[in-house]
Amino acid sequence: MRQKLALFIEYLDSERNAAPNTRMAYARDLKQWLDFIEREQIDAKEISGEDIYAFLGTHQSRGENLDRRSQARKLSAIKSFYRFLENKKLIEHNPARALRGARYKRLLPRPLRPLELEHLLEDGADEERFGRARDRALWETIYSSGMRISEALAMQMNFLRDDMVPDEVKITGKGGKDRVVFLGKKARHALAEYLPYRADVLYRLRRQSTSVFLNFKGTPLTRRGAYYLIKKRAAELGLDHRITPHSLRHSFATDLLNEGADIRHVQEMLGHASVSTTQNYTQIAKDRLFDVYRKSHPHGR
Repeated sequence: MRQKLALFIEYLDSERNAAPNTRMAYARDLKQWLDFIEREQIDAKEISGEDIYAFLGTHQSRGENLDRRSQARKLSAIKSFYRFLENKKLIEHNPARALRGARYKRLLPRPLRPLELEHLLEDGADEERFGRARDRALWETIYSSGMRISEALAMQMNFLRDDMVPDEVKITGKGGKDRVVFLGKKARHALAEYLPYRADVLYRLRRQSTSVFLNFKGTPLTRRGAYYLIKKRAAELGLDHRITPHSLRHSFATDLLNEGADIRHVQEMLGHASVSTTQNYTQIAKDRLFDVYRKSHPHGR
């Protein structure tokens, strides 16, 4: 089964072109599943749906409080794995075929309110100059373009044109799909202010890097590092502790829809494969518009 798992992960990469995070999550979940059936001494040919449900239940019994989304992902990984084995005729019986996927409500992070956004993007006077310039450039870039944090951190220095920050950048998103995103005036200005500090850090440390966003060691800023930075900034400003880099992406989409942008255009800028994903933002936009109505219209109150 370990060899079959390796074949499945290779299939996700080469044929399904799954995102690295998806491959890592599926590999981790399925390794836990194989550990479980080995520990319980379950014959691979005799696995039943009850065994799979028992596996999901072991996390609860260990006090892990597995949420519905995590349960759904683990079950989806197992179902996909056995479907792959069945299609490749590597098993005679698919024990997961009749199992129903766990349902969960997909929650979107709350978009930032205008004042929150303004405070988050303003200069942090007490911060070191390199860190202050980098953070502001990163947050402005995400809010201006709607990039995912992983897409922003993957930006390379070859995006510059004649040492100038362009107003549009071609990036590679989920599933290896390319798209063009736009950088507004404030984002371009923030990046232009940050790049000299970036160059100085590399010079002082005698390092080389093609990544746009770096840490103090001159190496590429990681996703975990970016989450830490925005959480730290939000805490300093007394903002909602649930703010993440994705909050800026959601604010980008919500603000566009609030201003009347066509949902298909927003879908393209966000890099969503389906417009139904983008439609999640329309309810947020409606809620914000209703809030304006309730506060501003005499009968709305």
